[in-house]
Amino acid sequence: MDKFFSVYYSGKPFQLFSQVHIITLLAIIIINLIICFNAERLRKSRTDKFARNFIASGLLLTELSFQLWCGLTGVWTAEYNLPFHLCSAATIICAVMLYMNSYKIFRLAYFWGLGGAIPALMTPDLSGYNYPHYVFFKYFILHGLIVISVIYMTVVHRYKLNIRSVIRAFIYLNIFALFVIPVNIITGGNYLFLCRKPEAVTPLDYLGTWPWYIISMELVVLAMFFALYLPFVIKDYADRYKSTRSGLSSGI
Repeated sequence: MDKFFSVYYSGKPFQLFSQVHIITLLAIIIINLIICFNAERLRKSRTDKFARNFIASGLLLTELSFQLWCGLTGVWTAEYNLPFHLCSAATIICAVMLYMNSYKIFRLAYFWGLGGAIPALMTPDLSGYNYPHYVFFKYFILHGLIVISVIYMTVVHRYKLNIRSVIRAFIYLNIFALFVIPVNIITGGNYLFLCRKPEAVTPLDYLGTWPWYIISMELVVLAMFFALYLPFVIKDYADRYKSTRSGLSSGI
């Protein structure tokens, strides 16, 4: 147990797309598929509120456990542990969305949550920690729950988005970044990676040097938000097509 929580880790460092990484990603995908296949049942049952509260509580407790772990091990710092990382902000937003069953918050949580958590899951920055250390479990549980919370509200509550939702989420993200800039200056942190690239291998490595990669990052984020919006475009088109076909059949 001491090794599980120890700040010192002497095992094999985490490797991208290693067996444990792939298995973890598959587990998250399977959970989301289970939610999708049982959306109708969840929507019509009393388990909806329980499920939303369970996921929201899991998000907050996982984040709080990490803050506690950092404090007890003496590694808590204002330059890293404040809730100004995109996924930290998404954790709070998603939890509130689930507790309140809020469509307004969903319009932001969908883009911030998936836009932050999916790249984080694909290219994790674990500072060398690996399975079966606590940091490994915390990282994948937290980011996995962010994705699960958004997928849950999308398929179970049938929340929809429009093009204005994309622009709104992007504008709010830039406003958030304006608040983060002085936080980085005061704390010496690197929230939202505005000061330097992460040490782990990430897509940012292909976007140029600082500060030019920030401009590239803006374009990538906007493109990602539009890509995340694409399933709603396809769904709307399919619904209109079915409606048109149904109308033609009725006319005949």
